[in-house]
Amino acid sequence: MMIPTPSPLDLLAQFEAARARALAQRATFGKTARRAALKALSQVIMRHRANIIAAVGADQGKAATEVELVEIMPTLSELSHARSHLGRWMAQRRVWPTLLMLGTSARVMPQPKGVVLVIGPWNFPVLLALGPVISALAAGNRVILKPSEVTPATSALLARMMAEAFPDGMVQVVQGGPEVAQALTELPFDHIFFTGSPAVGKIVMQAAARNLTPVTLELGGKSPVVIGPDADMAGAARWLAWGKGLNAGQICVAPDHVFVPRGRVQDFAAAFGTEMARLYGADPAGQGDLSQIVNARHFDRLNHLLADATTKGARVQSLGADAPDRHLMTPKLIFDTTADMALSQDEIFGPLLPILPYDSLDQPIAAINAGSLIDSALASIAFDPNPAALS
Repeated sequence: MMIPTPSPLDLLAQFEAARARALAQRATFGKTARRAALKALSQVIMRHRANIIAAVGADQGKAATEVELVEIMPTLSELSHARSHLGRWMAQRRVWPTLLMLGTSARVMPQPKGVVLVIGPWNFPVLLALGPVISALAAGNRVILKPSEVTPATSALLARMMAEAFPDGMVQVVQGGPEVAQALTELPFDHIFFTGSPAVGKIVMQAAARNLTPVTLELGGKSPVVIGPDADMAGAARWLAWGKGLNAGQICVAPDHVFVPRGRVQDFAAAFGTEMARLYGADPAGQGDLSQIVNARHFDRLNHLLADATTKGARVQSLGADAPDRHLMTPKLIFDTTADMALSQDEIFGPLLPILPYDSLDQPIAAINAGSLIDSALASIAFDPNPAALS
């Protein structure tokens, strides 16, 4: 079913209505009401547990166990944490005045900001959408949530769930593409929370600056791993296989590349292959537990990274056969990479793992500190500047 795209005027009217309700509820949305709101959110998640598993599975091919582990359980845990700590977070606290104000008293009194915009990503479409919503509700705000159109089944489910949990519109879901996200960021929200790439984070911050709207940016990057000379190689491979296999490596903190002692590269490659086979079977694309790449565009992007690397001299060891028709890409180890390769510069965000040999620990430390992958030459971090990544 096609979701009608709201116009900028529709979004403005929705925002102004939310702001009016936020001002009206400021005096009444206290601890009891906030706990009730958090409880309503927890209950709607529990009621729709099976629907969440089905929706995320339809959008990303995630196994039910993985959806439980990385989407549902952490969200429920965050809700429980917020409800149990809410009283302390809301409590006033006395602070000492400055010498200039000697003889006076001062207190810090937490107050709601008003209306918060949350722009959720596609890689964890439930956890990373509802996590900021939980914080905003705990702080006494109303929320407009823009989930990613890249995960349409999950976004539509979130819209139904929020309408069910908050019939008064305390949390409203706006669906649509990047043009909707762009129009929303131009409105004078009281706070914006965005999860996504650094390039798009700059666009969000630039739009927010025009209204002096404070922002929280949860952005991606390149996460290096260094295996020490005397490390337990089997143990290191076990952790790396888990971190790179989860959601097919489509996580901002997934291992992006790994520095390995030069004499132990083959030991690591063998141990990593063994762990991946243990987790996902000898045929990962056929076992059913490996998440798919979210769509054809991102599947092609990863293949372009591979093609660029092999053209420039890299060797690729694939740990299974891909299934392009289902956007399933099996984990791949990449050897002999150089700093001019795109995968050495771009955030990989997928199941590709470059292995970088080193002779002394000083080498990976210097490379990481310089922002480079090879030696100490600075490699620029390039991200897709396309505003479509807003969603």
